Amino acid sequence: MSSDFGFWKRSTGGPEEVFDNLAEGDTGDLAVSPDVLRFREELLTRWPDVEAVLEPSRFDLEEEPDDAGKYVLLTLSVRQLDYLPEILDMAKRNGLVGFSGAAGEPI
Repeated sequence: MSSDFGFWKRSTGGPEEVFDNLAEGDTGDLAVSPDVLRFREELLTRWPDVEAVLEPSRFDLEEEPDDAGKYVLLTLSVRQLDYLPEILDMAKRNGLVGFSGAAGEPI
């Protein structure tokens, strides 16, 4: 069992719409932000194991390098859900917004 969470800085759509679009690989509603890049780097530094559940993946970034600055999508396992309070604090410190697929509500 896992739970999905998406984070980004700015978008033209509402949180649920953006999250659903990300699930389809559509990042057109999102703007590039250094805050997203910083958040991504902080996640990988703090929890290297999230690389396996992080999107965009390294492979995805080969084709769309700008996506690294647009969004972070995490599919956290039950064990990794322990990270969530700190992840949410990191997102807030970086001024990011997002959506919880598990709860069906904005973050």
